Formats: sequence, structure tokens, C-alpha cells
Amino acid sequence: IQAGGIDTTGSLRFIVIKRNNQTYKEIDLYNSLLKGDISSNTQLKDQDIVFVKIRNSTVHVDSSVYRHGIYESVNGESIKDIVDYAGGLKPNASGIISVERLERSGKGNINNKNFYLDYSDSKLYPVKNGDKLTIQKMMYSVQKVDLIGQVKNPGSYNYFKGMKLKELL
Repeated sequence: IQAGGIDTTGSLRFIVIKRNNQTYKEIDLYNSLLKGDISSNTQLKDQDIVFVKIRNSTVHVDSSVYRHGIYESVNGESIKDIVDYAGGLKPNASGIISVERLERSGKGNINNKNFYLDYSDSKLYPVKNGDKLTIQKMMYSVQKVDLIGQVKNPGSYNYFKGMKLKELL
């Protein structure tokens, strides 16, 4: 807080505390910030050096999650892990994740590799630097009947299958 926080190019996942010219502790702030785990809260001592490494990855998460934004991934994390960091799926989420991924071919060309996957399978897919994850809202249709004209209560009414005019009136 006194230093003004971590710059946008700095990592929240790789913070190193050096003490007596040796690495004393490596800290992943995601455990504290996103899970409420304060076990990594370390008492600093005089002459300690706090080194914030540069961010190694960025993953964009958008749409039907609670905390859409840019996240940082580490080796071994899956797409599900990142979606969970974003607060998980909202109740109106479709459960289908759109993944936009840029991949380099052997000749230095960049190819777009876009695909969809189900949230329940997302643990099986490793996340990659630069991924953009979009979770769409559920598509639903509004089933209404509009009643207009010379009636006591004109307006929009819920429709159900098999509904009869007599029931509406």
C-alpha cells in the first residue's frame, strides 16, 4: 500500500521476499485476494527486499462471470481454474465457454484457434497465455401473450403450452 500497489505489468502470482541475500519466501497473492487465505502474510524485517516479477501471462475473462477481467495463469492451471478465479458462472450463464487462442506455427505465423467447450469439461483443458474466455448468457425465449382492446386489465400475460383463450380472459 505504501508503494502504491503493483503495476499492471507486475505479477500477483510471483512475489519474492529476499532476506540475507537469499530467497526467503515466494508468494502467490491470488490465494489471499481471491480465496481469503492469509497464511502467506509475512512479517517483513529491516533489510528485506520485496521483488515483484513481471507478469508472465494474461487471460481475459468476459461476460457471465462475477468478476470479469484480466487474470494471470501459472503452469498447470486449467481453463476452469481461471473461470473460478473470475468468481465462477452466474446463474444466467450458458455453461459453454468460447476460447479464442492465438498459436504460433513452426514458421513464425500466428494462427487463430477458436473453439467451444463445456464448463464441466474445462478442467481438462490447460489455459494458455493470451487466451480470451467468453461465457455467454443462456438464450431463452419470452413466452408472453399481449391482451389489448376493450378488456378490464389489458397487458402482457405469461403464456403456457395448451393455454386457451377462455383461461386468458
